[in-house]
Amino acid sequence: MLSMPIRPAAGRLPILLMLLFAVVLPAVFAVPARAATSPLKPPDQLLEEVMAFLYSDVGNGGIRTYDDDPDGLPAPPYFYHFAIQHDNDLDSRLVGYPGYLSISYPAYTTCVAVDAFLDWWTYSGEQEALDRAVQMADWLWDRRTPATDLYGNWPWSTQTEGVMGGGFDGEGNMSDKPAMFGLRCLRLHRITQEQRFLDAALMIADTYVATQLTGGVEDDGRWYFRVRPSDGLVVQDYTSHIIPVVRLLQTLETDHPGHGYGSAASRAMAWIEANPMVFITPDSMHWEGFYEDVPPEEMIGEIDHYSAEETVEYLIDRNGEGDLQKAIDILSWSTDRYLAPWSKENGYDAYAPSILEWDHWPHSTYAATGQWAYMHLKLDAATAGTSLNDPSWRQQAIEAFYTLTYGQGQFSPPDGDGRMLTTVRELTDPAFLPETWYEQNFNTVKYMLQAFALAPELAPDDEAHLIAYDGAEPTAVDYGEDLITISWDAAGTARFKLAGRPYGVLLGEGWIPEASAGEPLDRSWRWDETSQVLEVAHQGETLRVVLQANPATAAGAPRSPLRLGPARPMPFNPRVVIPFTLTRAGSIRLSVVDAKGRVVRVLEKGWWPVGLGQSVWDGTDRGGRAVASGAYRAVLEASGARVSTPLVLVR
Repeated sequence: MLSMPIRPAAGRLPILLMLLFAVVLPAVFAVPARAATSPLKPPDQLLEEVMAFLYSDVGNGGIRTYDDDPDGLPAPPYFYHFAIQHDNDLDSRLVGYPGYLSISYPAYTTCVAVDAFLDWWTYSGEQEALDRAVQMADWLWDRRTPATDLYGNWPWSTQTEGVMGGGFDGEGNMSDKPAMFGLRCLRLHRITQEQRFLDAALMIADTYVATQLTGGVEDDGRWYFRVRPSDGLVVQDYTSHIIPVVRLLQTLETDHPGHGYGSAASRAMAWIEANPMVFITPDSMHWEGFYEDVPPEEMIGEIDHYSAEETVEYLIDRNGEGDLQKAIDILSWSTDRYLAPWSKENGYDAYAPSILEWDHWPHSTYAATGQWAYMHLKLDAATAGTSLNDPSWRQQAIEAFYTLTYGQGQFSPPDGDGRMLTTVRELTDPAFLPETWYEQNFNTVKYMLQAFALAPELAPDDEAHLIAYDGAEPTAVDYGEDLITISWDAAGTARFKLAGRPYGVLLGEGWIPEASAGEPLDRSWRWDETSQVLEVAHQGETLRVVLQANPATAAGAPRSPLRLGPARPMPFNPRVVIPFTLTRAGSIRLSVVDAKGRVVRVLEKGWWPVGLGQSVWDGTDRGGRAVASGAYRAVLEASGARVSTPLVLVR
């Protein structure tokens, strides 16, 4: 049972409507039961379908957006509304809301959307995803609080009828969401190198330094939750959601010392450790103050696990003395309190394990389930090989991610548009709510792609993707037929899930070696056949993963009578030597083709004896004209076989 009774949400739905849900919707939204280890569909297929919905802007049947923005800016629906209903109705028709149309929560929605779009960009190389992340961040920053306010340059937590503010925030704005946005601005700055994103993060941080509270242990280092931006009138006092502020200030302190960021971060972390993290009884942890859709008087005493689990992630990343044990204690508290009762009492079904959203809304959501599962994967990786590790963490996390694959209900293709439901359809819960919040779609993409990094078995086995990186952000991503090319803003490590062993890895101007067993990575790479994971350590150079260059010699295929490459040097300018081997004499044709398969130049043509041979390409076409920098392929055809090897020209 839950360690503390969770009260029903006040004013969420009329009783008659809930009864209607209980009678009608189980049949409408029913999906097959599953074994505890079985997803409904491959996770990558789910992500493709959800991303198609996000790109569509309108979904199946069309979503009516609220375009009466004061600036006259039409925008995709996810800018304006957090709860796209199953009938595509944007009106906030739920009893208990303040009566506004098109209420939305732009700061949080933008943060999870930026993460989802950027993670999808690195995973897929789709430029549209990066463009949308930039678009959303710019849109929100243009609607921040006035710079002259006491709480100036902060994005708004709520928007009503196209106007920033209002809703249950009243005259206030939330203090935790600006830090979340500032962290996404820093990420966008590293990727795009656009100064405006760094400037935004710095302005947000300056306001935190100027408004940090002082006083006794219960106050020193924290911020009020809801405050009126103009003069600091307190609308709601307490929030435990301070970790994003700590991360933002600590990150900025490294490159911008002397502005008080480091000391403010230290005081904020000390407040967290002395207040919400205090663990005396299971109910003593005071994790409270995150959600926008509840009035202040109803939120007091209503515990949630969002800030608790963000603190878990911070402790894992910091990994100081005792941090991992603290992380275990907090995550155990979260699990005991919020793991849905049907998950624990009735065993796993198609919708379990799943996690209740919070005390005020005791229903499982896919977002809460994804966050909880990812934290378990993080904790498993951090404690691997130690006595702290619990072998059940990883399996529970993977089970929970499988739960997400059941999250589309009637919106699952081919009949639906791919969007996610919000509330988990518990088989034992007659009051299942078929809401479809845009935030859920972003969270599904974000947490599932994060899971690929720590549980590569969830990623597709027959494709090639960047699934994780540390110490650097990509600044350019390109997935070619035979080549993945990534540029970075700093040194770091990168992990790829590939269909098979790579042909080789290029950093900057040349090939780098494969590390031997037990050897640390240093401008080298390592391939794990079991997990199909390639790990590369780089110094910020452009990284090129050369995929299987000769499919005919792949495992299980007949051995080719010829071999080609690798070409040297790589990349090259202006000449490259292309070696090849024939196992039987015959007529050959050696050509250079461009990325679209068009022949650029024929290098060799005619009879060739058995043995080694080589040809040289000087980077010109058949007319002797120099070709542009880019990715090309040498293609050798002989004895009915055809092989190719990549050529990268950098002028």
